[in-house]
Amino acid sequence: MYGVGGLSELCYQQIVSDLSVDNILLKDFTIQLGLTKEPYGFDAILGVDFLYTYGLKIDFKNLVVS
Repeated sequence: MYGVGGLSELCYQQIVSDLSVDNILLKDFTIQLGLTKEPYGFDAILGVDFLYTYGLKIDFKNLVVS
């Protein structure tokens, strides 16, 4: 995984047959698994590929994805 600052983290890439996020079901979606909870304090990242594919927008003021 690469992020702000260009640091590389160990991660595994895998295609999962079904992945659901709220009411959205993703079929054969590629995910990257890494250790993020301890060093960074979050469980997952929704990437631009996911947001773009499903036409989602982030409302940072109200902390809502629509």
